Amino acid sequence: MNMRRKLEWLLIAMTGGLIILLKYLHYGVTNYNIFLLILMAWSLIMIISLRVLYKKGNSPFDQNKS
Repeated sequence: MNMRRKLEWLLIAMTGGLIILLKYLHYGVTNYNIFLLILMAWSLIMIISLRVLYKKGNSPFDQNKS
């Protein structure tokens, strides 16, 4: 398994850990606005990190690869 694949799995595990932590802290019920801000910030972090991992030409979804 190459380094990029390990980073992808790490991001998935961190996302799961964040959701479990937020559930444990009850932010979705007690501080809904903070909960939404955390989720939006995490989504932005995920988008930026995946764009860095899959720069043009490195994506497994490219149609031009043979």
